[in-house]
Amino acid sequence: MRRKTRVTAVAAALGATLLTGSAMASATTSTSTSTSTSKPSVRPCGTENVSFYFGGYSYGLSHRSFDITLLAHDGITCTLSDTPLITLRTPPEETAKIPLTVNGRGGTLVLRPDSPLHATVAYSIPDLPENKVQVNGLTLAMPDGSSRGTSFLFPGTTEISKGGVLVTSWTTGIGGGEGEER
Repeated sequence: MRRKTRVTAVAAALGATLLTGSAMASATTSTSTSTSTSKPSVRPCGTENVSFYFGGYSYGLSHRSFDITLLAHDGITCTLSDTPLITLRTPPEETAKIPLTVNGRGGTLVLRPDSPLHATVAYSIPDLPENKVQVNGLTLAMPDGSSRGTSFLFPGTTEISKGGVLVTSWTTGIGGGEGEER
């Protein structure tokens, strides 16, 4: 009889402990939820909030690439999509549309002065004249609706393969950006 009573008492104590623990976890969850909703939201990035750099140019027999780096100005913290919002411009005489593939994971990134973001623009050069298209500009749009246009790495027109351009998703960390584009 005593053994059965002890087992019942231990089971009751264990049940009370589990209920108390789940009630505490529930209270902790509701407390953390209410504090996280009271935080101010970070504003979307705009062109006036960031510096824009080119760097990391590399080339092989037929492949070329360069990096675009964004760095938030001092005291600025802003958000943007992990998918670079890049478009290409062509000279008026170019009639072919340039295929553009932009990678991303569908998330939102926070840009800070101590954490630059980098994307790589990769393309191939044409192997035959009939495989070429011309590009002369690149525009980077920002979440706040502002945009900044610049040349496609080098001033003037660049001949690339009809295969188009690939832009990687933004990655974080210190990079090799050179010369700010304004």
